[in-house]
Amino acid sequence: MKLEVRNISVGSLVTSSVPLVIFCLALLGGIITFMVVPNLQLSPMSSFQKILSVGLYALLYVIISTAVLVFASFVYNVFTGVLGLRGVVFDIEEIHHD
Repeated sequence: MKLEVRNISVGSLVTSSVPLVIFCLALLGGIITFMVVPNLQLSPMSSFQKILSVGLYALLYVIISTAVLVFASFVYNVFTGVLGLRGVVFDIEEIHHD
């Protein structure tokens, strides 16, 4: 069975679990950047400042990444809906269990 994605709902990207997944990954990246990897520029920072930096980094990362995803889905919808180009096609096989 072939499925073609013709439209991506922009609202569903913002209200789905995608920003939360990005936030969790950004938290891990922030912890690695500000707490695990030794950096001489970050050595004068206190623990509270490092935790605050991780939180702000993750929040900003989520906002920027979500904005990029919304813009990319808008461009995808313009190309597939307005210009009539083909969308992404998934070829799915059905597996029958005995």
